[in-house]
Amino acid sequence: MWQWISAHSAAISIFFNFLMVVVWVTYLQLLLVQFRATRRSSILITRAAGRGMRSRCLVTNMSSQPLYVTSLIGTLHVGDRQIELPLTDLRDLPDDLGNDPRSKMGQGSLNTGQYLDIGHFHDIVDVMLAANDETEVEVTEVDQFDLTVVAFYSREDLPVGATRSFHFDHAAAKGSRVKPLGLSTDQIRQLRRRRALLKQVEYHM
Repeated sequence: MWQWISAHSAAISIFFNFLMVVVWVTYLQLLLVQFRATRRSSILITRAAGRGMRSRCLVTNMSSQPLYVTSLIGTLHVGDRQIELPLTDLRDLPDDLGNDPRSKMGQGSLNTGQYLDIGHFHDIVDVMLAANDETEVEVTEVDQFDLTVVAFYSREDLPVGATRSFHFDHAAAKGSRVKPLGLSTDQIRQLRRRRALLKQVEYHM
């Protein structure tokens, strides 16, 4: 046994050195993945408390660090038209914002797991139509609602964001239904999309 080890010591040494390199590369890869995960924002946009137009729209911070939601931008699809408005400053708010001022304002700092409740889908659509002077358009004529969340994460200068679309099925047997288009929230992390997001926010300022 010892004779065989002595005869093949060079090959054994190379093997163990290679094995050590593999272990270190794997370890460094895991560290890199964990580091990147802590620096990546993750924002969840969901429908909650039902499936109808009185269900609520929630924005949740699923990132590993706090983020600051600075703006919410909604888009209504009415036939072949699109109505895009910022929801954050869409209406004057009372002095007393209650126990959840961030949800009332549609902005604020969110720790991991915290959320904004931006209201019923019906109310969101109704307020947007009124703000855009769409007096002849009924809520039941709106086919789809897109929500874009704009936030600042970590110490980066450009905003990050997320977007999700919801289809309104007004022909459902049990009344109008809100159906998310897609299983997940689209995260806006790429540099090109973040620059476009910044321009979109500046347009609505």
